[in-house]
This record gives sequence, structure tokens and C-alpha cells, in this order.
Amino acid sequence: MAEFRISSDDEQVDLRRMATALAESQGWAREDVGVWDNRRGEVIVTIDDSLLRRSAPDPRTRPLHTPRDVHRACEAIHTEDASLRGVDFASLRDEAARLFSAGWTTEDVLHALGHRPDGEAWPRGPERRGTEWMLHRLRAWRTPDGDIRPSRSQEGAQLRVIGKAGLPMDIGLPEDAESTQGPVASPAVARSAADDARRLIRQNARTTSDTLAHRDRTSATIRRPD
Repeated sequence: MAEFRISSDDEQVDLRRMATALAESQGWAREDVGVWDNRRGEVIVTIDDSLLRRSAPDPRTRPLHTPRDVHRACEAIHTEDASLRGVDFASLRDEAARLFSAGWTTEDVLHALGHRPDGEAWPRGPERRGTEWMLHRLRAWRTPDGDIRPSRSQEGAQLRVIGKAGLPMDIGLPEDAESTQGPVASPAVARSAADDARRLIRQNARTTSDTLAHRDRTSATIRRPD
């Protein structure tokens, strides 16, 4: 267990709020960090050693952002999935790049090539190969409007955030359905879950609302030659 202490001569400073902000700036969930006061007017923050000794993340389970990383990931996918033999590499890279831009990981793409969105495995066989079969499998992970569905890892992260908040068990049920009593999140836990969700979005998003607004403004002034 590690700890650090915060003190100030200024009584107007909210030390607990400062400690919470410092902990969250490191990506630690609020419930994983202890924040308490002592009799000296200090705020003590305790951190479990497991938060300080995280192993290096697996690159196959991390979002990709650079063209080089995308290219390498597609090479690994092309080699690992036997059904991609004979598939044009450029087609795989173009299709997978769209998924990576939506926050998918290498493992997510491999999962989509092997499973339907409902979890059922895609059929395999000598005839189940080629570019069209690859596109058919990946298109199944799009909505009727063409939007990319959440990947397996994204759905898992969303479920963890919802589970951490302790939302009612009957959320989403029709009004005439039998209600099931379940735990309801306290305001503190709900705020912590919302913070985790925001960190998840910032981690997986390649652009922010500010950059999107800037892109919209500048695109209106760009003139392309006919």
C-alpha cells in the first residue's frame, strides 16, 4: 500500500477535492483509492500497489491510431485468420482501418471475423474464403444505417461501467413488465461511474468535440479543384 499526504495553510483549499482530482488524473477509479482526513488537517490518499504496478498493455487489445500500427495489425490478422488466405490485403486494410478508427482493437477484428454480433461462430470451410466472405462478416457488425457497432471489448467496458454504477435491475424493461428489485447507485458511485465512462471515451476517441468543430469550420472554406 502506498500513500501520499496533502496539506495547505490556506483554509479555503478543498484538500479532498484536490486529492480526488490528482487520483483521477492518473486514471484510477475513485473507489479504488482511499481518501481520508487525519487530526492534523491533512488529507491522506492511499493507493493499492496493484494500481502502481500495472503490466504493459497488450498491443492487440489497445486502440490503434497511426497508419503504421494499423498496417502491422492487419498483417497479423491476415496471417492469423486462415479464412483470409487469398484475400486482397488492401481490401482488408481499408475495411479494418474503418473499424480501428471507431476504437476497435486487433482482437476485436479477429473476433468479428470469427463470430456474429450475437456471439454465434461464423461457419468455416474451404468455400468460406475470399474477399467477399470477409466483407460479409465485417458488414454484419454494422447497423442498417451503416454505422459501426460497438466491438466486443467496447461492449464489455460499457457493461463494467454500468455494473459499477449499480443501476436498477429492471432498467429498460417495458412498463407492464414485472419489476425486479435490484441495487440502486448512490450519487457518489454514479459520479464515479460517469467519470470512468468519460475516461473510456477520451481513451478510445481519436478526435474531440473541439477538433470536430474545427474540422467543420475549416471544411466549409476548403475549395477543391474540379
